[in-house]
Amino acid sequence: MQVPLANKMERTEEVQHLTEHGCSVLCLGCPEGMLFGIDYAAWSVGPSFMGIKLVPPGLHYVYCSASAAEDIGISRTGFFLYMKPRDVAVFRWDPENEELARPDSHDEEARYADGVRGFDFDQNLGPYPLELSAQWQELTRHATPELVGRIEPVSKAIRSKRAEYDASSEALLPKPPEPEIHLDSMDGADGDEVMLMADVDANPEEVPKGSAPPQRPAGDSNLESNASSGCLFFSSLPRRRKKAASTAVETTQLYMDRSAQLEEMIQKDYAGNEFGVLGELQLAYIAFLLGQNYDGFEQWRALLQLLCGCESAVERRTELYAELCRCFFAQLNQAPADLFGDDLTKDNFMGTCALQLLELCDSEASPQKLRRRCSKLRELVLEKFGLSAEDLGLLGEDAPLIVEEDGTDLVGWG
Repeated sequence: MQVPLANKMERTEEVQHLTEHGCSVLCLGCPEGMLFGIDYAAWSVGPSFMGIKLVPPGLHYVYCSASAAEDIGISRTGFFLYMKPRDVAVFRWDPENEELARPDSHDEEARYADGVRGFDFDQNLGPYPLELSAQWQELTRHATPELVGRIEPVSKAIRSKRAEYDASSEALLPKPPEPEIHLDSMDGADGDEVMLMADVDANPEEVPKGSAPPQRPAGDSNLESNASSGCLFFSSLPRRRKKAASTAVETTQLYMDRSAQLEEMIQKDYAGNEFGVLGELQLAYIAFLLGQNYDGFEQWRALLQLLCGCESAVERRTELYAELCRCFFAQLNQAPADLFGDDLTKDNFMGTCALQLLELCDSEASPQKLRRRCSKLRELVLEKFGLSAEDLGLLGEDAPLIVEEDGTDLVGWG
């Protein structure tokens, strides 16, 4: 779905509220034809473009590359921004590195921010596409600013990164929608065009509250190298710990049920806040999909596979799994179509994870809330993959390892 970015908007109650309390992103010196994106919208900018206004407060992801045409292979840089009411984020185009960067001087940034609040740049700022707001909130409902602060690089700039095993490939990351130049000339957004990843309805509910995850350690030995490389500080998944005298049944349980790993991770990395793992899952997905960062993909896949392999945790943490169903539904529903046929996802791990999750959660003993969300996820899985839960037994490659009493290893669910 594509709609033109125009400077003038209907003066609705929401627009009036954001005019007084909304946020702005000011971008100085942007070259014509540059790709600029915020959340699920991206533009090939015109000569008068200087940023976005009427941005709802909260978490956003801003990204850019030197050219919007066939963005595959072109370096992309992005930033997570947690914006409070009336906040203004100021960026300046760096022609040498071909990316947006924050001003070196805090005083300079403050002067430009005051100018934005005084409407000095209003004719050069395009409005945030408010029809995307609910979708974006759904995608980031567990991603707290504390978690962003722990995961983002020291420089805060997330740079595109391809799979290390095949750096020459141009098809490893999902291809972003190709921008089309809109023929009309508009103040502040000449020749601009909005590209939407998806068009879905979402009605965010109140997010369950929990304690914030711990901050990144100040004495981390990797901080200096991370500042230049832009690596993300994702959590490490605990390893399976097999006891020396484990029986075949215990070994089978270890491989079939990863609940112990999940519990260790919740306590160690999120200070007991079970929703922290969902926040990291959402940030990893965004770093992968919008940031074109392969580390984001690996963490997203690893967390999904962990969460969808915890049988006993479902009974103890039903609210976590109700939220996981909602979170995974939003990611599958809003993902671009080519993601389901991309080289990275051609083994269909997403379908396998979805079916495993349904197998774990959709039982007669499950709470009604969890079963309702499973029902919605099941419908989406049928639509996206043409699969049903009955197909789960046919997906043998990614199934847990079953160890027979005589020591024979079998692949499957048994």
